[in-house]
Amino acid sequence: MKVTPLAAFAAVIMAALCAFAPGAASAQARDNVYAVSGVRVDETAANAAAAQQAGFAAAQRAGFERLVRRLTVPDELTARGVPQVEAATIERLVLSVDVEEERRSGTRYVGRLTVRFDPSGMRTLLRQFGLAVVDTRTAPVLVAPLVVAGLPVETAALWRDVWVNGGFGDELAPLTVAPDTLQGEPAWPAAQPFAQAAAAASALYATLRVQGSTATAALVEVDANARRERGEVTARINGADEASLRAALSSLADQANTRIQNDWKARVATGGGQRARIAASALYTSQAQWERIKDALEGAAQTLISEIRIEAVGRSGALVSFSFVGDRTQLVAELNRRGVALADTAQGPTLRVTAR
Repeated sequence: MKVTPLAAFAAVIMAALCAFAPGAASAQARDNVYAVSGVRVDETAANAAAAQQAGFAAAQRAGFERLVRRLTVPDELTARGVPQVEAATIERLVLSVDVEEERRSGTRYVGRLTVRFDPSGMRTLLRQFGLAVVDTRTAPVLVAPLVVAGLPVETAALWRDVWVNGGFGDELAPLTVAPDTLQGEPAWPAAQPFAQAAAAASALYATLRVQGSTATAALVEVDANARRERGEVTARINGADEASLRAALSSLADQANTRIQNDWKARVATGGGQRARIAASALYTSQAQWERIKDALEGAAQTLISEIRIEAVGRSGALVSFSFVGDRTQLVAELNRRGVALADTAQGPTLRVTAR
């Protein structure tokens, strides 16, 4: 049987369509919020193996508590508290513990770890304790970790490090750290190029100052429409060594992150984070372009979009639909960052690969 080029191309497209598995990317992206990275442990035991085992157990407990706070509404958590469960229960919920970095000695284990939890199991447990689960993600927030004049270079580097390695990219409102070239007073015109590259709709300037044993960070968020003073966060430095300073700076970053996350969860709880659905024509001239469009959609499922469906497919285009959270401008920026342009035309929304 002779196969024409047109038939062969259609067969390739249909194979790619089947491989896309609509909905799988969305579910996987939602499950990403059930990974808790940047969990630091420092455990001592009788020998190296026991110290590592204690470190992993401590990371599972700390990761569980962080994840509970991530997925629940603050008022409900304050009323009910973090569920008190046995270590065996937490261990059953853990899918894996991945090592980001570690140091060992004969009796000590120091590590930074990522703990991945079973999404279904976590949702079931939290609901059993009467806690509503919020796992809807939104666009990233760009963070600029700055310091006041006169602070040591080492302190500035440590301030940046606690943001980069704090695990904040896994949050419902992911925090991504701006390059250190973003300096100066909080201003959207200066932050916009970096925010656009990260598909962020706003930038949070976090300016550190240290006075004696007190560390403080002033928080200012800017976007295209406004400048918002988000107040200050404060932590005590309980020693003169680097570990004490790191602990204080990590506390500042955690407090700032909590403010961002609680704002987003409050919007979701009050309907401000409602989803909208869009149907768009994906236009392409080759399988490679179709693959790039699919990759962009799957990548955007890390943050804004979900429930991806392929409604129809043809030789030079497909009809796709998906839900998204947030502003349409954020959606356009997120897809554009991934190499695909979303545009409104007389025929409706279209998706096309952008020139590289």
